[in-house]
Amino acid sequence: MTQTELSNLFPSTCSLGDWVLLVSPSDFFRLKGITIEKSRLFLLVCQGSLSVTINGKNFELTQGLVDLLDTSTLLVGSCSNDLEAWALFATFEFASASLKNLRPGPMIHPQERLNIPIMDFTEKETTLMQRQLQQLKEILADKNHYYQREMAELYFRSFNLELGNALYRHLKEADDAPKYISRRDFVTLNFFKLVNEHAVREHRLNFYAQTLCISEKHLTRIIKETTGKTPYFFICQEIVHHAMALLEDNKISIGEIADTLNFSDQAAFCKFFKKQKTVSPLAYRRRYE
Repeated sequence: MTQTELSNLFPSTCSLGDWVLLVSPSDFFRLKGITIEKSRLFLLVCQGSLSVTINGKNFELTQGLVDLLDTSTLLVGSCSNDLEAWALFATFEFASASLKNLRPGPMIHPQERLNIPIMDFTEKETTLMQRQLQQLKEILADKNHYYQREMAELYFRSFNLELGNALYRHLKEADDAPKYISRRDFVTLNFFKLVNEHAVREHRLNFYAQTLCISEKHLTRIIKETTGKTPYFFICQEIVHHAMALLEDNKISIGEIADTLNFSDQAAFCKFFKKQKTVSPLAYRRRYE
């Protein structure tokens, strides 16, 4: 489910339009068993333990945070009886307006969260982040507040600054780290946004480079510098994500899936999928069933 779809499961006091959704500990149980996708998510566990599956990998989370980009998928699994957790969703537009080019964390953080999306924090660090979420919860519930949007941006920004501060505490080179988003970071963030929106139909790197008004060579260099991987890796990752979701519905033929994902024919799709997942689409479907 996406952020918009999830908003329907919670009272209006938990959200601000389509921009922000905050699930507090008292409502967190509603997320159990739900697969969350295409959503920018911060999941903070303050107490107890929570099992999650991120992009097919299983994790056990205790007093830590999941920082998930909208190109990833998370399944909320089993929860301990004493679980106290928050889930914060925010659109790209809201986050950009709140942070105003401020870098909420070390340069290496965007690269790390692609491979290690779970971070462990001390009780003090967790408490400081939770305090900002509590304030955000209160302003979201106050629908009569004249500056509700502005206050929500402020508390979202405060949460990210506490998160960034906690990350810096774990780095020796924190004193020399830049505090503001560079042109390179801006291109990277917008590239991920474009991939999330268009990868199903647009497989060519040229499309993304032209949309960002830079050359393919320059885009490749920026993405490799910030993530350690090529742009095509992330395009393929998004296509495969959609392909697996479609393959799980046996009412959709392989040929229809190939057409939906804009492949020239079924053979081209099968070749692509097997290269990415080491099994054919049909074998994946049978294994899933």
